[in-house]
Amino acid sequence: MFAVWLMTIRLDVVFALVSFVVAFAGCRAFQEEPVGTNVPQVPAGKPLNPLPVPMLDRELVMDEVSDEIDNYFPILTEQRIQNVNGVLSEGWIETRPKVGGSIFEPWKKDSTPGFEKWHATLQSVRRFAKVRVIPSAGNYLVDLRVYKELEDLNQPVGSTVSGRPLRSDNALDIDRNEIFEIRNRGWIPQGRDLSLEEVILRNIEARFLEAVRSTQQ
Repeated sequence: MFAVWLMTIRLDVVFALVSFVVAFAGCRAFQEEPVGTNVPQVPAGKPLNPLPVPMLDRELVMDEVSDEIDNYFPILTEQRIQNVNGVLSEGWIETRPKVGGSIFEPWKKDSTPGFEKWHATLQSVRRFAKVRVIPSAGNYLVDLRVYKELEDLNQPVGSTVSGRPLRSDNALDIDRNEIFEIRNRGWIPQGRDLSLEEVILRNIEARFLEAVRSTQQ
């Protein structure tokens, strides 16, 4: 009789534990996977690249773009928009490379928070920008490209193994080969820094919104 009673208690305990586990798992599934969470979300307000800006005075347009780029990189060359026989030429801005700001340099804006800031802290990286200001139908298009490079060391720092020859090849640039031939030696191209491009374009967009408001007052 005692054995039958003990078995009944064990069955009740097992049933209660199973019910608890099933109920807990169901609640977590309902809370963690609501409808639509697997759909990729596009960041709201992400600026276009090229960014359309109003057809204001061409000198004002170049001043605003140049002033914003100068907040991040030292400018190497700048070609202003020209009116040649009634046809507007492209504006052009190219910057010098700048070593990425680490987490210990919060005043530097070229490394965006998160991965880029930590990458610049743990590795030697640098960036430079190339901007085209393209006259279009009824506006200008600001085409911004920020390139990132990783230092190509002879050997790991502190290593006792023999090093290898430095890279002497160059990432081809159809616009200004003579400058990039020297610039890229010893650095490995890492592609474009899209996060910094977005930050700069958002600031340029805000500048021109303010400029339009000023002209309307």
